[in-house]
Amino acid sequence: MVNIQILQQHPNKVLESLNHGEIERMELAVEQITDEFMIYGLRGGLLDTLSKSFPDPRKECEITVKQILSASMAGQFQDMYALSQSPYALHSPTLLAELGLNAKVLRSGDGISRRGTGDDIPFSGDVTRKMLNNIEPHALVSWYNRYVGRGYLDQLNYVPSFHILDCTELEVNFENENYEDSGVVRRRKKGKDGKEKDELKRGYKLGSLPSLVDDGGVITSIAFGAINVHDLTLCKDMIMTTAHLKPGNMLIEDRGFLDGDTISRLKKKRKVDVILPLRSDMNAYADSLTTAYHPHSRGSWEAHPTRENQQIQRVERVDWMWDECEVPMDGCVVRELKEDRDGSGGQDDYEHWVFATTRLRLTGSEMIRIYELRPEIEEDHRQWKHGMWDIDKFTSTRLVQVIYHVICVLLSYNLCEIYSNTGSGQKFADKTLRQLRRQQARNHDVSMVVYAGAYFAVFNAKYLVGLLLGMPREVQDRLKPHYMSGFG
Repeated sequence: MVNIQILQQHPNKVLESLNHGEIERMELAVEQITDEFMIYGLRGGLLDTLSKSFPDPRKECEITVKQILSASMAGQFQDMYALSQSPYALHSPTLLAELGLNAKVLRSGDGISRRGTGDDIPFSGDVTRKMLNNIEPHALVSWYNRYVGRGYLDQLNYVPSFHILDCTELEVNFENENYEDSGVVRRRKKGKDGKEKDELKRGYKLGSLPSLVDDGGVITSIAFGAINVHDLTLCKDMIMTTAHLKPGNMLIEDRGFLDGDTISRLKKKRKVDVILPLRSDMNAYADSLTTAYHPHSRGSWEAHPTRENQQIQRVERVDWMWDECEVPMDGCVVRELKEDRDGSGGQDDYEHWVFATTRLRLTGSEMIRIYELRPEIEEDHRQWKHGMWDIDKFTSTRLVQVIYHVICVLLSYNLCEIYSNTGSGQKFADKTLRQLRRQQARNHDVSMVVYAGAYFAVFNAKYLVGLLLGMPREVQDRLKPHYMSGFG
């Protein structure tokens, strides 16, 4: 279609036409609860920001990046993540109108390209595949890190100060060696008989920087590589260059990122503080326990701020026994009685954990509360890691399509997070994608879309039936071909 007529949503105009029996068509309107998220992103300008900055290699295009990204993101909400499926997610007349599209592009043989499509979708999924064929895979990662995180935070008008560094393994079929730039790693796994054995896994690794908002977190930066790349190696460049780590911010890490040199550089060059647990085989760990149990220790054991069966004690300068660390670090020792012990045996009666931070003014309780933000946000992020978002369900072995799929999952998940932090979206704050889909399935309201000239409107089916029944017979006769078309 060379010239596309853009329909406007205007219920009053359509009702006026209905009352005169002068409409073009009426049909079922397929509205989704998750369309509300997409409309929020469109009306707030987020999709404009993402599409204008996207590394689109095409010089001329009928299908815009905004339409492609909208379809891909909507597809993630509706379990249509394959490139060939995602255009089917654009079936809501209201959502199409927000994209500036004529709702009638859903008619078979129509569509928004000159040739149209043979299916009832706006465009063919092959459009996305052809676009990706000319994009370098890591150009997508660079685009995400430069524009995406900033776009979501701007939409929410929020500047985070706490961030978490994390890595996720994305496993693929081990027997399929065609996955571009994938790696192989050996892992110990416990079998059904309870015995551990070595297992080889093929796949990729995603490094992510969730930046904490009021309720939840937005993935503001990413790193992508083979599954066998070490977590720190994969993420080091990201955390040293990301614009989201600002002076005075706190980065919460796990043991996989223990590196004195990186911690020192973050503190010295970027003025970013770090908090993380120490490994039990480190000299700094052993020294912290010695300090905590020393008869002349300056600290004392106190109740754990959130766990009744544990105690904590603040210790100073845990970096003294850490040669690689060139910045001061204080710590907090946590202890818990071992089973069948009463504490009379002293240090040996307890299990211990040691946390260290470059933010020296923190009390022991403050250190613990800050670090506990990590398991809290990880519980939320388990949705996209291992849940309904299918982040590791790839329909192609090409690296660019693998990365595009991963990014689209994060785009949609981020949209859920920021919308849930608004007044309108608060009702979705505690709901997973599975719960949203179940709510949609339980929603038995049927709607109809009515087209009249340059306008369309979506009406509840019961309301529309009542309206039709109350119309004069001559008007009903004029409308009968439209509402009787489903019977033959």
